[in-house]
Amino acid sequence: MKTTYGKAWRQIREQFERVSLDNSALDARLLGEYAFGFNGLDLPLKEHEIADEAQLVALKKYAKRRLNGEPVSRIIGVKEFYSLEFKLNEATLVPRPESELLVDLALEHIKDIGNPKILDLGVGSACISIAILANNKSATAIGIDISAGALKMAQKNAKLNNVDARIKYRNGSWFEPIDKNESFDLIISNPPYIKSGEIIDLQKEVRLFDPALALDGGDDGLEPYEIIASNSKQYLSENGVVIVEFGQGQEKSVGQSFLQNDFDFISQYSDLADIVRVIVAKK
Repeated sequence: MKTTYGKAWRQIREQFERVSLDNSALDARLLGEYAFGFNGLDLPLKEHEIADEAQLVALKKYAKRRLNGEPVSRIIGVKEFYSLEFKLNEATLVPRPESELLVDLALEHIKDIGNPKILDLGVGSACISIAILANNKSATAIGIDISAGALKMAQKNAKLNNVDARIKYRNGSWFEPIDKNESFDLIISNPPYIKSGEIIDLQKEVRLFDPALALDGGDDGLEPYEIIASNSKQYLSENGVVIVEFGQGQEKSVGQSFLQNDFDFISQYSDLADIVRVIVAKK
């Protein structure tokens, strides 16, 4: 008996539900659309049509990967962030909704600055700086990452979102690729902040599929913040700010790093779950 598109994705949804996967229905729908080559409207419109056998094989393969813990966004290779589409590879983190707070705060800071210059440290997929540039047409940015694989994907994402003329990428560690005479109105970063010894305890989706280089913040999870806090001031314009994201419970330590490096004003911001997630530091 031939299998319809609707029956196929419902069977996958039921598999996910039996093992209590979060977002079972959404994950099954997204994988179904990807396997069948559908957009968001095709599945309900074509659910009674007979599915191609090769498409069913592909769906079963993707479902198996999801059941083994691989996130849907990694399977389909794309994730939405700030209403934009970003492609992923093995060297990039999956953009997370809480990081949209960084973009909100950045856009607020640069809204009255003519031709603002932005430095994105640990750029990854470049979702943060690209979202800023997509919403401020006069802004330019430099993205730094130690991973050549991440920069390759960042370049593709900049072109995908039509900001490639306004963002340049440099390979290196933190401030090393920046010239001493360069200055920025905004330095922004969502650096690694997991303690090295705690990575083994993370969820399978993160532990097995996110790049360790983008997770490991050193023994105390704070090494990147110490580097950013101790080097940022020399690269900031007169009214420039640093905006960084961090893990739950790290706000006091991160804030202290900036205060100890003579930043005059520190403000904290919480995400939608009321977790303090971001600090804005002004020199």
